[in-house]
Amino acid sequence: MVPITPSIMRCMDVGDIGEFELIDRLAATIAAEGKASIAAIEGHGFRLRLAVGDDAAAWDARSGVQVLTTDTMVEGVHFDLAYTGWRDLGWKAVAVNLSDVAAMGCTPLYSIVTLGLRDDLPVEGLVEMYRGMLDVSGRIGGGIVGGDVVRSPVFFVTLAMQGVAADTDDPTLLTRHSASAGDAVAVTGHLGCSAGGLRAMSDPTLRIAGETKAHLEAAHNRPVPRVPEGLGLVAHGITTAMDVSDGLVDDLGKICAASGVGAVIHSDRLPADRYLREAFPDDWLELALGGGEDYELLFTGSPELVRRCAGSLKVPVSIIGQIVQGSAVKVLDGRGQELEVRSRGWDHLARSR
Repeated sequence: MVPITPSIMRCMDVGDIGEFELIDRLAATIAAEGKASIAAIEGHGFRLRLAVGDDAAAWDARSGVQVLTTDTMVEGVHFDLAYTGWRDLGWKAVAVNLSDVAAMGCTPLYSIVTLGLRDDLPVEGLVEMYRGMLDVSGRIGGGIVGGDVVRSPVFFVTLAMQGVAADTDDPTLLTRHSASAGDAVAVTGHLGCSAGGLRAMSDPTLRIAGETKAHLEAAHNRPVPRVPEGLGLVAHGITTAMDVSDGLVDDLGKICAASGVGAVIHSDRLPADRYLREAFPDDWLELALGGGEDYELLFTGSPELVRRCAGSLKVPVSIIGQIVQGSAVKVLDGRGQELEVRSRGWDHLARSR
């Protein structure tokens, strides 16, 4: 028998070891590096009974409002291993679900992961992917407790995550259907850097380097979900929010459709940072309006309430517009003239974009 040395381990593919040994190795990674995340969840009144290794995970739960979300990342559609590392892939697979939980104003709890695998994928790459999942869970919250592995001609990662609302007599969720005419429209952080990072990585003709390139790539590969900020919005009385995943204009349109209102965005108020503006002096506005995958929180509320939130959250908050009567989302320039927006956001099933 040939001993399994570290050098041999690194070049092993999934087909070399099969499903069950792969699951054992991923489970060992979770057990070794995910203990702190599970302990943090138990601090919210939950106790894990069974994790990986049985037919289902099991835990003791308290009463209250819980949420459940899921997201899938497909190779060639949502990521490319040519410019997204394995650990970054794991981070992002969890981060996009954490962002959904944050957009509901909830605390993340347990997650399960389904992998669709080709047999030529490297085992150590998948282990590194799980380490990336545990990196973001350790920083933001939540824990992985199980999942499934299937053979697939296309590599994909699906993650389902549970969250819980604040333990109060009348728990509040952030939703899309409570915006009113006269509300201010605000967003956390900065917009457009994720789309700029994707363009910088995928277009070899662009000459972006150094700190700017690193910043944009990190924005795309390692977004930071706004879980504390979502909890802060609920604590201050905000009721309307969602995360910016498909693009600012498109996502604000979803709030407007759910609430039966329209909105106006002022382009000169958009929070685009210096890295994006320097790298894309002609396109930064388009990227900020429709680039998507920023995973910032977009929210509305009375102007006074939104200003209080802006002063209390630990990340920058920009008031970028207002909710109005109607149904359309309009973008105005600094002179009040309406702009034509070429890319309003991402549609997974559209034939052309």
